[in-house]
Amino acid sequence: MNQRKPLNKAAWAMLSIGFAAYVFSSGSWNLGLTVWIWPFAFLYFSRQTKIKKQFLLLVAAVAVGQVIKWPDLLDSGYLLSAVFCLVWSVFWILPFLADRLLAQKLPGSFLSSLIFPTVFVSIEYLRTLTPIGSLGMTAYTQARFLPLVQVTSVIGSFGLSFLIYWFGSVVVTALEKRQGWKSAAGVCLALLVASIGFGCIRLASFPVSSENTVRVASIVGPYYEKFDDGTYAEIPIEETLQSFLSEAQRAADGGATIACWNEEAFDMEDTEEARLTDAAATFAKAHDMILIIGLEVDDTDDSEGGDSVNRSILVLPDGSVTDYIKTNLIPIVEIPGYVKGSGEVPSATTAQGVITNMICFDDTFMRFVREKTESTEILFVPSWDWQGIKHAHTDLSEFRAVENGFSLVKPTYGGISTAVDGQGNVIQRFDTDDTGFDTVQFADVPTTRIPTLYARYGGIIDLAFCLSGFVTVALGIYVLQRKNRAAHA
Repeated sequence: MNQRKPLNKAAWAMLSIGFAAYVFSSGSWNLGLTVWIWPFAFLYFSRQTKIKKQFLLLVAAVAVGQVIKWPDLLDSGYLLSAVFCLVWSVFWILPFLADRLLAQKLPGSFLSSLIFPTVFVSIEYLRTLTPIGSLGMTAYTQARFLPLVQVTSVIGSFGLSFLIYWFGSVVVTALEKRQGWKSAAGVCLALLVASIGFGCIRLASFPVSSENTVRVASIVGPYYEKFDDGTYAEIPIEETLQSFLSEAQRAADGGATIACWNEEAFDMEDTEEARLTDAAATFAKAHDMILIIGLEVDDTDDSEGGDSVNRSILVLPDGSVTDYIKTNLIPIVEIPGYVKGSGEVPSATTAQGVITNMICFDDTFMRFVREKTESTEILFVPSWDWQGIKHAHTDLSEFRAVENGFSLVKPTYGGISTAVDGQGNVIQRFDTDDTGFDTVQFADVPTTRIPTLYARYGGIIDLAFCLSGFVTVALGIYVLQRKNRAAHA
């Protein structure tokens, strides 16, 4: 009969440490150091488990941790968010299962240490193909460690995730003192040192010029009262126009050449939209400004099947207006209920550089951003966040800037607004919890695009990381089969 081997104290300690670190990585709270702890702590515990019931403790820790660190992920109530997080946690369980079923049985250390990180990044890639996009991606936890973040300009965010997970796998391999662990540890450490060194050199050798800048006003407001049923109070069109003109004038008085409002800054019926558009065109011409205005337009004539339209308009100094409808809609929050855009993203070549505007959740999809910003020098992302995702969303937005080498401006209602350059240096960052609404903040934003390898070859790089998990698993199975055949020969 099989005897159940009890878990040792070290395994229980690792499970506890891993759970605490897991809760404080990404989500509502993000301490960048913790993401270097929980992968190896959980992996160590997983490798100590000998029966399914013991492994289920890890499954429970991951699932409960997801619920705790994303308490209101969907802004649709805690219960619905908890159910979603429990389902979502499957993505984090699979790499541990792959390591349990395959890596622990492989001879040597190098290939076995690669199973866990490559399967993780493959799953991260596949997860970005779902409607939730890359929200919660491991790499984003390092947003404040700019020397390391710079490596995403070469290998993308999947590459940074791989380095983090491989580090955890190598630490466990070293603790187990498996044959050849020193070579795996040496290569992993060398890559981490090289990545940080590259980042330091990139930040020091290619400083962003403070001369080629444009003054941008990030505008958040007006305030909308939210009712218990989740709906917001409507502001009459006359008050909307008054609010727009007041905020636009404050931006002009502050010397801004470009003014950008948050997502859905103004809510109106489709019969009223032309009044605001005309007012914006008139103001832009009179003040020689570029205006980017977020609108929610309610369908009154059933031309959109009753769905609202989440759009932004780009108004140039000559009064011309370009319209964009949000392409990537948030599950449950916006699906159903909103019109899905065609994916045509407007760009304009101006005296201030090539500018492009998207809306909020669009920037969660790295491929979408990369393909729509090939010559962009400043990307504007009007956004609307909430407490449960505001830190995570702002961090991931800043990664898009480093990956592609453009400046990014993200005025955010109910969250954290940011403006960064192509290296991720924060020019401006403010939270509506501190500033309140109906606020105008100014930043001098660089207009110089920094060429990056990822911007040019990101599709190939990301695909390589996607396939890496399948390749290492296939190779691991092949090695085990050869080992078994040799044992029975």
